Amino acid sequence: MPSRSHSSSSTSKDSNRDSSRKSKSRHRRNVRLEEQNNNYRHHYLPFTIPSSFYNIVHVHRFTTIDTISTLINHFESCYRYSIDTESDRFTYELSLIQFYSIPQKLPSFIVLFELNHFPPSDTLLFEKIKLLFRLLFRLGNIIFSWGPMSDELMPAVRMNLFTWPVPALLFNLQDEFYSWYRGALPPCEACGSIQLSTMDTSSKSSRICSKHSPYVNPTDKWSLQNAVFLYC
Repeated sequence: MPSRSHSSSSTSKDSNRDSSRKSKSRHRRNVRLEEQNNNYRHHYLPFTIPSSFYNIVHVHRFTTIDTISTLINHFESCYRYSIDTESDRFTYELSLIQFYSIPQKLPSFIVLFELNHFPPSDTLLFEKIKLLFRLLFRLGNIIFSWGPMSDELMPAVRMNLFTWPVPALLFNLQDEFYSWYRGALPPCEACGSIQLSTMDTSSKSSRICSKHSPYVNPTDKWSLQNAVFLYC
């Protein structure tokens, strides 16, 4: 009969392999999306948002306590955010958590948590960073994401940045998108299916039939890039 230590070791190895597989899959997906982004940049005009509407803050070992205090003050009065993650191109591990605050009054904050460049866990700065996450994930907040965040954020949980599940409401917009667009867009006059709005490089709006959509089934998972490209 195998020993308990051997069984525990096997379980740990299986868990590590599963985590590695998910990380590599996430990285391959991100590479595909980046290629798609580059293609869209080449053919279509970019969105332009005035820089006065937002502030960008990088959080890492060299971030000052004053900067963290500014974020704390902002987070204490803001209750809605969007979240995204990025993985390291070489290790495939979670390396960046991005929050975009949605305050009642501009400017908003785009906060980039650089996990690979955090300070030691026994420093005041690290404790302040943990406080930021507590404020972000506190009860009463709504966090919008494109896709589920549970697997994406597990490495940050293992870093003791926050516990899981979080008290905040995590709202996966990707799951809701199909139902939304089915009710939001007019039918095609030719076949009765949904018409998709696109914008060409000359900024002239046009419509295409949803039969040409890259997604056919209601259960298909839309990429955020295609959702913006086809329906905004």
